Amino acid sequence: MTRIMKLKSLAVFTVLVALVAAPAIQAQTIDDAKTKVDAMPDDPPRHYNLGIAYFKAGQYTNAIGAFQKAVELKADYKEAYYNLGLSQQKAGQTSNAIKSFQKATAIDAKYADAHGALGSAYQKLKNSSSAIRSYRAAIGINDKKANWHYNLGILYQTREDYPNAIRSYENYLRLAPRARNAASLRNIVAQMKDAIR
Repeated sequence: MTRIMKLKSLAVFTVLVALVAAPAIQAQTIDDAKTKVDAMPDDPPRHYNLGIAYFKAGQYTNAIGAFQKAVELKADYKEAYYNLGLSQQKAGQTSNAIKSFQKATAIDAKYADAHGALGSAYQKLKNSSSAIRSYRAAIGINDKKANWHYNLGILYQTREDYPNAIRSYENYLRLAPRARNAASLRNIVAQMKDAIR
């Protein structure tokens, strides 16, 4: 019983936010990106690139504005919705981020990164059912992202669903065998296996 309580406590305190990298674009300064927007203000990718420049500079409120303009000009711009969501999350607007990630996945149901980011946002709001569903959708599309397996393991462990937690952590360890937390996670997996015997 004490072992299970320790495992549950560890899961509660061990939260890894699955923020995924923005798609690769040509590096631009904010000033360069603004100049390009001024030259063609109705071009969605130019607003998108400005948003990326703001995001990289840590100016999340400005990034939100640029990504919102990009999706206003091009309603099916999944990458802009995705990065809008990342910016909103960074700005502490998790509920808005969820809406943006949902729009990205509605445009492209196979957009794994958006599903993963949605899982992270739900996890931050402690909505474990929706987080699990989102991470599982992401993994169903791309099972090579170790952090999604890890976060899924945390969610299952917190729910005391040890068989699924074990499976998720083992997938994480298979993908990230040299991760800093690998040794301690192997120990946790062994403890969970003992607990369910």
